[in-house]
This record gives sequence, structure tokens and C-alpha cells, in this order.
Amino acid sequence: MEFHYSYPDINHFLFWSNKTANIAFNWWREIYSPKKQPINEMVKPKKKAFSNPPVKSLSLNIISAELKYITAVIFPVDTATTKPDKNPKISAKNFYQKAIEINPKFSDANLNLGIIFEEFGEFQKAINYYEKALRFEPDSINAQASISNIYITQLNNLEKAISESYKTLKMQYKTSKFINQRISLYRLKHDVQQAEYLSSKNYKIDGINKFQKIGNQILSRQENGKDNANSNEKVLLNQKEINSLLPFYKTSYIYQTSKISKSCINPLKNWQEVEEEYFNSPKQIIYIDNFLSDEAIKELREFCLVSKIWNIEYKDKYLGATSDKGFISSIHLQIAIELKQKLPKLFGQHILGKFWAFKYDTTLGKGINVHADFAIHNLNFWITPDEYNNDKNAGGLKVYDAPAPEDWSFQQYNRNTTDQIYKFLNDNNANCTNIPYKFNRAVLFNSAYFHETDKINFKDEYEARRINITYLFGNRLVKKAK
Repeated sequence: MEFHYSYPDINHFLFWSNKTANIAFNWWREIYSPKKQPINEMVKPKKKAFSNPPVKSLSLNIISAELKYITAVIFPVDTATTKPDKNPKISAKNFYQKAIEINPKFSDANLNLGIIFEEFGEFQKAINYYEKALRFEPDSINAQASISNIYITQLNNLEKAISESYKTLKMQYKTSKFINQRISLYRLKHDVQQAEYLSSKNYKIDGINKFQKIGNQILSRQENGKDNANSNEKVLLNQKEINSLLPFYKTSYIYQTSKISKSCINPLKNWQEVEEEYFNSPKQIIYIDNFLSDEAIKELREFCLVSKIWNIEYKDKYLGATSDKGFISSIHLQIAIELKQKLPKLFGQHILGKFWAFKYDTTLGKGINVHADFAIHNLNFWITPDEYNNDKNAGGLKVYDAPAPEDWSFQQYNRNTTDQIYKFLNDNNANCTNIPYKFNRAVLFNSAYFHETDKINFKDEYEARRINITYLFGNRLVKKAK
């Protein structure tokens, strides 16, 4: 199941965010055929695009802008052989503006100008360009999600942050479709379990009964058994099955959280002591038990069980939901506000980045691979009750006390092969702190540290799925490789 336009398989373009990937794709699309095909099957460059001066000028400005942006963000310049542009993002901005002068309705140029202004900290200008992009391409999920992100990071208009995020989610459902009539087996298993949970709670959602019936029929096929080692494979659906599943998939539903009477983070905890513990920790790795108030964690857990937000699929058979695409409520934002208020030395000066959640298939036994993040502080907490964890000494988080090298790109420290990262950790004699899983436990650590999910072993039930939530604060500056 896909909830966004499926770009070509450009394997060598792996970037730090979807925004940057969008820019690189636009550059590729201007030169090559827009047909969906792998990079190694590219057709010849389109001659028609350069058939008249205005179109040629537009294309050249777009290509120039995006090459400048890619130079600034992704590909470090070898100063020994290449004279760098001192301000490539400003040059990119100028080229985009020239392109818009030629074609004001060019949605992608408006979108990418918004990205640049957002990075410059000119948020209202960024929003204006994102809104223009939506005017000319109403289903631009990237533009809508970008608007949502700005309101989330500012934390000064909570209702707007939530409503803009929900708009993105609804846009995803509106454009959702099965690619090549297939769906991931582990995704379908989760969604059928969620539909059954919703039915047990008497939620009335379009298509839910037929979805359960047909979904269970597909899962019960012998080749789709739960012990199938190929559960990453996509299941081929016939047209009747697609027609039965789509109504439920195209219907969004968000759990409306109750108002928390006091505090979202534990009001009985001495948060000044927590700050001192972190700053006095030689490794900048601590854990905080009873992190959320009883009210808050109960509501947050029900939000995760009920809300149809788990739309991001990962190859290791877990699902994700992000703050800019529906994983948000007044509780989510209040947690961030209270962290900044009650731990001002830790979080007060740092901007809130994205927050997200992962939900794991309990038959997986493996979580997220080793990586580092681009933030200053990483706060990770768990909300699945301990009764569902089969191994009380595992299932948590492993954090290595070696930060990612400053000259490594995001691609290297976040999406690199594990072999290179483990070699780095071994060469630097990194120590591993293994924090076991515990309900309502938060782990706070330096986001530059490499970390990975410990082996997980939870019961094979919908409510037993391990759920972790991550908040990132601040942006870590990483030097470009020479």
C-alpha cells in the first residue's frame, strides 16, 4: 500500500530528508523522461523540453537551482580541485525565483523555494511559497507536510500545528493506492489487527467489516502463514480484493485525546535533578522511569492503538508514523512544551525537530539498525505495558558512547551499512550501554551517539506490539568532508 507518489528508484540519491530528495528528483525529471523506471533504465534526454527559448530558460534555471542546492546540502565540494560557490543556497534561491518569473505556476519551484527560506529561518516566507505550491498542485504532500513542520517546531500555535498535520494525513489517504496490486504482508497483518481492535471498541469506520473479512482471508492463505520467512514480500491482490480493502484504507481516523488535568510529564518527579544527572553523566546517557503522568500515557497509548496513522513501511517489518503526517495531538505537543519548561538547560534553547513513533511486529525479533541522528538531544520512550514483553532483560535500546565523526555525512552515520559503523565503534573502543525495556521509561542521550534497538521478543497480539516514541531537539552541525 502506498500513501504517496512513488518516485523512480534512484538508488544513489539517498538524502537526509524527503525535502532534499524531492529537489534531486526534480533535477533528474527535468533531464530525463518522467516515466517510472530505475536509474539504470533511463531513456535519452528529452529534446522537446528545449524546443523554445522560454521553456529552455525555465529548464536551465531549475537545473541550475537544484544543482546549487545539491552542492550545498549533499555533495561536499573538493576545494583542492573545484572552486566552491560561497553561497550555493542563495544562488539556488535566485535561480528558483527566475524560474517562477517565467512560470509562476511551477509548483515544484515554489516548494523548493519554501524549503530554502525555511532553512534560512524565514518561516512566513516559507509558508507563503508552500501555500503557492499547494495552489498549483493541491495534492502536494511534501508542501503540506512542510507547513505542518514549521508550526510544530515553533510551538506557538498548537491548533494550527495539529490541523495542518491532519491535512497531510487526509491528503495521504485521498491519494492512497495499491502499487502493482500488491501490499506488504506485515503491513496487512497490522492493519487487520487494528481493524479488529477498532471493531471491538465499537468504532464505526467506512469499510471496516469487509476489510476484516477479506484481509483475514488473504492472511490465512498457506503461502502467507505467520512463519513465512518472506513476510517482507508483497502480496498480489486481485481486483475484487482491492475493491474490498480500499474503502477502509482511504478513510482516515484520529483518536481525540482527552484533556490532561495536570501535567503530561510526571508532576511528582524532580526534573532539576534529572537535568543535573544528565549533565553530570560522563557519557550523557541516562534513563528516566515513570516519565509520563498516568493520564498522559494512557491517552497516548490509546491514540497509538486507535489512530490510522501507521503508513510508513520499513524493510525490517516495522511501521512508522511522523508528527507532520497525523502522529500529533495536544498531548504530543504539551510533552515538548513541558520538557522545554521543566528542563530549560537541556531543551529550552533547542528547537523541537520532528517526533515520531515506531510500531514493531512482535514476531520480528529485531528492531532498528545501528545509526546516529542529526539532533543535539534524543529522547526515546516506551509505552507498551511490561506484561507483553517476553524477555524483561531485553527489548530496549543499545547506546554506544562514540559520537558519529564530524566529517561523516548524514548518509554515512544514519543510513550507512552497519559493517562500517561497527568497524568505527570497534576501532574507537566504544562502550555499549544497554538499557532494558520498561513501560513508561525514557532514555535521554546525546543524539550523535550511535544507537540501535535491542533484540525484541513481545507477545504476538495487536496490543502487545512494542511502541517507541522519539523526540529530537536541536540541530547538530556536521562538517562537510574534504
